[in-house]
Amino acid sequence: MSVSISRRKLLVSGSALAASGVAAPALAQHAHHHGGEVRVTEKPLSRAVALATGDDIRFPEVRRSVNGVLETTLRLAYGPADVDGETATVMSFDGQYPGPTLMAKPGDTIKIKLINDLDDVTNLHTHGLHVSPSGNSDNVMLVIQPGETFDYEIKIPADHMAGTYWYHPHVHGVTYSQVSGGLAGALIIEGGLDEVEGIKDRVDQLLVIQSTQFDENNSIIPSDDQDMHRQTRTVNGQINPTLRIRSGEVQRWRFVNAASETYLMIGLEGHPLYQISKDGNAMTRVVKHDQLLIEPGTRADVLVQGHMFRGAFELRKTLWLGSPRQYEPDELLATLVVEEGDAVTDHQIPEVLLPLSEDLRGKEVDRKRTIRFDVIRGEPGGTRFVIDGQQVDMNRVDQTVPLGAFEEWELVNDSPEWHPFHIHTNDFQVVAVNGEPVDEVLSWEDTRGIPPNGSLTIRHRFLDFTGKYVYHCHLLFHEDHGMMGIVEVVG
Repeated sequence: MSVSISRRKLLVSGSALAASGVAAPALAQHAHHHGGEVRVTEKPLSRAVALATGDDIRFPEVRRSVNGVLETTLRLAYGPADVDGETATVMSFDGQYPGPTLMAKPGDTIKIKLINDLDDVTNLHTHGLHVSPSGNSDNVMLVIQPGETFDYEIKIPADHMAGTYWYHPHVHGVTYSQVSGGLAGALIIEGGLDEVEGIKDRVDQLLVIQSTQFDENNSIIPSDDQDMHRQTRTVNGQINPTLRIRSGEVQRWRFVNAASETYLMIGLEGHPLYQISKDGNAMTRVVKHDQLLIEPGTRADVLVQGHMFRGAFELRKTLWLGSPRQYEPDELLATLVVEEGDAVTDHQIPEVLLPLSEDLRGKEVDRKRTIRFDVIRGEPGGTRFVIDGQQVDMNRVDQTVPLGAFEEWELVNDSPEWHPFHIHTNDFQVVAVNGEPVDEVLSWEDTRGIPPNGSLTIRHRFLDFTGKYVYHCHLLFHEDHGMMGIVEVVG
C-alpha cells in the first residue's frame, strides 16, 4: 500500500476487530491484474470517539436546476485536487474529487458545456437516466478530442423516476482509466421518495465511494499498473470521514459506487441498513439488511436510525468472497458518531414505499434472446473478455430491437467470476436468477451481477428513444477490453 494518502489515516482509523481492543493485521492482497506480494500493516484499534474518527464529512458542490434548466460547465483535466485534505494529482471535473453533484427534476433539461483538457479523448455518460442516446444527449458514441469543447443537452422526461444516479466518461478503451482516475460525480433527480412520510425532511447524506491507487507523490498510478487491493477508498474524497446522528434519528444515505471495479459489501456496526431504492428506482417496500452488496456502478439509498448507545460505530466494506479471482478484504470506510444528548423519539422507519409502474412477470414478450458472457484465457494473444464469443466492435450492431418492443434476455455467464450487467437508456426487471423465478420484483434496475457460471433473466421495454447504445460488464477493465455490445433501437 502506498504511503501518504493511502496510509495517512488508514493506519490510525480502526479495524475489523475494533470492539475487541486487540491489534489486528490487515492484508493488502495480491494484484488483481498483475502479480504482487502480500503485505501486513498494523492498525491500532480504539472505540474512543476522539481516536476513531476523522474529519467531519464534506459534500461535493451542488449545482441545481433553475426554472427547469440546469446549465453548467464541466472541465475535465489531469491536475491537482483536494483528496482528504492533501493535494493529489488526479483526473477530475473542475478540480473536484468527486465531481460536482448535479440536481434536477423530472421534465428539466440539463445543459453541460464539456471542456476536454485531458491529453486523451473523452465524453460523458449519465448513468441510469432514461434519456435519448443520440445527438448531443447521453450519446456514448461521441468522441470529444483533447482541447475540444462540446455542448450536451439532455432532456429528462416528465415522468422520469426520481432518485440517485451518476455521471462519468464512457469512451471505449479509456473508460476504466478515466473513472479510476477520479472522473465521476453524482446526479440526483428530485421527487418520488423525497415526499414519502418517514423520508421527507430527513437529513440526506450523499456518499460517493471512489477507489484508486496513489504513488509516494500523491499522484494516481496508471490504471493498468494498479493493484485494486492496494487502492485508497474514499468517501466524498475523504479517508474515514465522520458522519453524525442523534440516537433515534433517521437519516437517508445515498451510496454511489463510483469505483471502477470494487464490490462494496457494506455494513454499519450496530445498525441495520433499511434499503429504500436501487439504481435510482424506488422500491415497493423497505428491505432490512445487516450487510448490503453494492456492485460496481450501482447505487443504493438506505435509511439509518441512530443507535440507543452513544459513541463511534464503523461503516465498513466488509469481507466479500465472490469467486476465486474476485474478493474484497474488510476495510474501514467511515465512522458514524451517535452524539450525546436527548434521543429523537418521533422518527420511524416506513414500511411501504412506492408501487412499481408495472410488474413484467407473467406477460407475453415479443422476443426472447440469450446473450453469453465469457472470459477466455490461455490462448495466444492474451485474455479476451467477450460477449457471444466476440469482443466489442464500435462499428457493429449486436442487437437490433424495434421501438416499443417488450423483450426477455437471458444473460448467461460462462465464466467462473461475477459480471455486473449494465444497459443504457432502458431499465429492466430481474425475473429469474440461475433459471429460478424470483419471488418478488422490488424495483427496476440498471445494473445487476450475473452469477459465476450462472444466469440472470431480465425483462425490459424499449421505450421512447431510437438510436444506438451499449450494454456491458460494469467491471470497467472488462468493458474496455471487449465485454460490451451495441444495441440499436429502430423506429
